[in-house]
Amino acid sequence: MKGADNPVRVPAMSATMESVQADELDIDALYSAHAAFLGRVIQKLAGNGAVEDVLQEAFIIAWKKRATLRRGAPVRPWLYGIAANLAKNHRRGLFRFLRAKERFSLEPPAPMGAPGDALEKAEARARVHAALAKLPFKQREVFVLFEIEELEGNVIAEMVGAPIGTVWTRLHHARKHFTTSMKESG
Repeated sequence: MKGADNPVRVPAMSATMESVQADELDIDALYSAHAAFLGRVIQKLAGNGAVEDVLQEAFIIAWKKRATLRRGAPVRPWLYGIAANLAKNHRRGLFRFLRAKERFSLEPPAPMGAPGDALEKAEARARVHAALAKLPFKQREVFVLFEIEELEGNVIAEMVGAPIGTVWTRLHHARKHFTTSMKESG
């Protein structure tokens, strides 16, 4: 008998890119196959502090909305869509929170100071994250998936639900804005 108490096990390999039916969805196998990828993407889209919460919420939503998984559709783009929407919402909420916190803050933020190479690396990392943060979300997600995660354009197009031409246009604009931001901050 198949059901929530007795899920059908789907091997991790087939859960990676092949389709599974909603009633066959094994959340443990999906987590094993996709959590690392989704975690890296969430980190780049929403920031380090959000990874665990957004990742957990993505799999909870995936389980609750398993019936929306189209018959024959690949699982990874479906999971990515859930995680990307959560990352975007988290970032938007975090931005509002930080803006409000800044307005009501009585003390200036404490300066960060680390000697030598550690400081230089931290500054470079901060410049990259700041440049990423300036990108509009749709450009940032394509940039992260292509440049950092090294996914192919057709895979990205499927994941973000956009035509391949749109992916390349977003990537072009993202690269242009990213380069400009890095030059301005350097």
